[in-house]
Amino acid sequence: MNDKAAHPRRIAWIAPAVVNLILGCAGVFPLGFLWIFLAQYPLAALGLTDREPTDNDGIVPWLILLVGGVGTFIVVWMGINAGLRKLSRLARPQYWLFSTALSLLPFAALAIFPDIGKSLGLF
Repeated sequence: MNDKAAHPRRIAWIAPAVVNLILGCAGVFPLGFLWIFLAQYPLAALGLTDREPTDNDGIVPWLILLVGGVGTFIVVWMGINAGLRKLSRLARPQYWLFSTALSLLPFAALAIFPDIGKSLGLF
C-alpha cells in the first residue's frame, strides 16, 4: 500500500475548500457592508465606535443594502454549500464549521492586513 496516496476523505475536502475560498472572496463586500452598518449604528449606540458625521441618510438605505446584498449572499452561500455537502458526503458539523471558517478567511485577512486590499486595488 502506498502511504503517499491521497486518502479519499482528504480529497473530499478539496472541492469545499476551493469553493468556500472563492465564495469568501465574493463575500468580502457584503461582510464589509455588514461591518460598516454595525459600526455606525448598534456599536456606536453602545459607545464602542464613533458614527460617521456625514452619514445623515438614516437606517433605511442600510437595511435595503443589508437585506439585498448580505441576504442574497447568505442564500447563495447556503444553497451552494448544502448541495456541495450532499455531493461530498462529509460529516455535517465539521463541514459547516470548515465552510464558515474558510468563507470568513478572506474578510479576516483584509480586516487584519488592510494593505493587502490596497495593493490589490480593492480600496
